[in-house]
Amino acid sequence: MAYATADYLTYDVSASEQGTASNFFTATFPSTIVAGIYSVTAKEQLGGAVAEGDPTVATGDIHWNGTALVPLSNLATSGQVGSHLPTKIYRGQMVQRFKFKLVSSVDHVTPFVSGVLSGQIHRDGAASFAGLQSGLAVAGYAELGNGWYQCTLTSGDLLGDSAALMFSAVGISGGAADQRDFWLNLQKVSGGI
Repeated sequence: MAYATADYLTYDVSASEQGTASNFFTATFPSTIVAGIYSVTAKEQLGGAVAEGDPTVATGDIHWNGTALVPLSNLATSGQVGSHLPTKIYRGQMVQRFKFKLVSSVDHVTPFVSGVLSGQIHRDGAASFAGLQSGLAVAGYAELGNGWYQCTLTSGDLLGDSAALMFSAVGISGGAADQRDFWLNLQKVSGGI
């Protein structure tokens, strides 16, 4: 479904604070939405009704199986990231065509297309994030369409027990994408490094 200002009031899902001053809020994901991965934006309602101009307080992804939220730990099977994303990720082994989606930082919904991408990685023991070995230049990424991109994660990128990935992009005609983050627990292959 494409984002539309006219439909903004229908996007509202109220959240309730847990406890008396926890700043931890929960909400019910609409059960009419089909299974998939959805980008979700949390906003602080300033007035009597929700408004597009309300400040964004958080963004993230919801993994929805059609009836319930599914944590990534429940999706991972046999060295795969998940049944919906069958990319096998092992310690020290290259992953070709690692796919991710970027959305516009203006509304956090519209697919981000035609940008200059940057990918960084942080492995256990590293002092800070560093560029992916496949390169930061746009040539290192393939735009698949509708905000989807892919890149190669080299064996050197994945040489660790865990890795944090961070992708960002700036539009060719202006604007930017929301930063897309991933946390990977890298499984060792039997007899491998």
